[in-house]
Amino acid sequence: MSRFIKALETKYQAKVEEALATIELYMSKSVGVGEHPDITEILDNYLSMLDDNQSKLETLRSLFVAPQEESEASTKTAKNKYDN
Repeated sequence: MSRFIKALETKYQAKVEEALATIELYMSKSVGVGEHPDITEILDNYLSMLDDNQSKLETLRSLFVAPQEESEASTKTAKNKYDN
């Protein structure tokens, strides 16, 4: 896998994780909600960020990652997703 593809994959995965962490924080901790009166708009923005970067990650993997590398990347993503 080229360094550019790896860099993009890492970038998109980081954005996915950031969006998930932020959404989880807003959904589970009421402390931050008081500081942000338009919570639905904020959550909508992070859901868009999540959707956009998951889509980019899937497109990148389907077009540029070999099947063996893709299976390793998916395993890594799934492992990270369930480690929390």
